[in-house]
Amino acid sequence: MRALLGAAIAVLVASPALAEGTLTAQYFVLPSAHPDVGKGADGTIVRGLFANRLDRNDLPVVTALGRSYAGPSGPIHDVDATGEVQWYGTHGTYGARRVRNGTDRLPFQFETMFPPGKSGDGPGNGYLTAHWFGTFVLPKTRSIGFKLGSDDDSWVYIDGRLVVDNGGVKPIAYAPYTVANLSAGSHRFDVFYADRHGVGAKMELSLAFDVRPTIPKTSGASAMHSIAAQLRTSGRVAVYGIHFAFDRDTIEKDSDGVIAEIAAVLRDDPHLRVRIEGHTDGAGDAAYNRDLSRRRAQSVKAYLVSRFAISAARLETQGYGPDRPIATNATAKGRALNRRVEVVRL
Repeated sequence: MRALLGAAIAVLVASPALAEGTLTAQYFVLPSAHPDVGKGADGTIVRGLFANRLDRNDLPVVTALGRSYAGPSGPIHDVDATGEVQWYGTHGTYGARRVRNGTDRLPFQFETMFPPGKSGDGPGNGYLTAHWFGTFVLPKTRSIGFKLGSDDDSWVYIDGRLVVDNGGVKPIAYAPYTVANLSAGSHRFDVFYADRHGVGAKMELSLAFDVRPTIPKTSGASAMHSIAAQLRTSGRVAVYGIHFAFDRDTIEKDSDGVIAEIAAVLRDDPHLRVRIEGHTDGAGDAAYNRDLSRRRAQSVKAYLVSRFAISAARLETQGYGPDRPIATNATAKGRALNRRVEVVRL
């Protein structure tokens, strides 16, 4: 049986029904000389290497045990001054490099988690790590289920809280888990994987709930913190990840993750009120575009209210059409910058 860390969680006694979905995927390679790889095999799960909460960059933090672990796989060295583990970025001092940004469809069963173009891991090839993340929405408070197995380490966080601690250099053991009593609304789902030993490199994951990819971090900060920081410092933020059907106010499905980040900012600050502004480029009739941008802003508001339970009283809308460009309309790049939704602090 697999024990789960954190409050209000339990072990599944039956496998969950599978659901489809997609997670944002970021892959990295740790070089063969990296101090955290190529050591011994623990042979079993080692819990407590990572902290129970992600940091403000949505990345794991090493614990005191992780720094001093005397087992076969050894202590974790590649961390920054705050304790953030540098296996999932390119800012560490031991040469981790990013090899892929993209998405992976669920469920997945990866039997050879090797560096790209390599037939194995270990000396000369390096070792692969991965960070998958996305968002899911619950219409009411409920439990969720999933199945996970990895060779070697894996950790699962929901809303930044550790719910599966599956660390250690060990063979894969595919097992079901459940997380109980998650509240209605949007939640973030993060999975971290590391191959640290030259025998086997596998990762399997299936979910019993729908999940969608969300926007990657920018310059080391999560989108949520970027939105919150810009609202705090400048009072407004331009958002480009909200997509609409052509010439309509219908929000496309791939916009859910971005709107979820806006909802998370509003949820974290219950006193925050904002105006949602729609903007278009200069192509077409100005009056028509003003009305279209107004309806699109109203659609974003309705989405926040219906999908994420944000109070309508905290949201205003306005459509400006082409009247407030931030770039030239003479180029395709400029027009793309002008087509945006802005969130403005009231």
